[in-house]
Amino acid sequence: MTFEEIKSAVMSLSESDQRRFIVEVLPKIWPQACVDDACVEEVRGLVDESTVQEYRKQHLDHI
Repeated sequence: MTFEEIKSAVMSLSESDQRRFIVEVLPKIWPQACVDDACVEEVRGLVDESTVQEYRKQHLDHI
């Protein structure tokens, strides 16, 4: 499969399957795929403190 085919397939997954992809697949490819500072900084930007706070607010801190 090409990158665009994979990207399209992942984007068409349900939200629960996208989450599963993030939780199960990304950790397996992370050590090989993200080895430079630029990649690490990009990913850190996806999970910054404001994102976490907004998630917690929306989900009532898992109450």
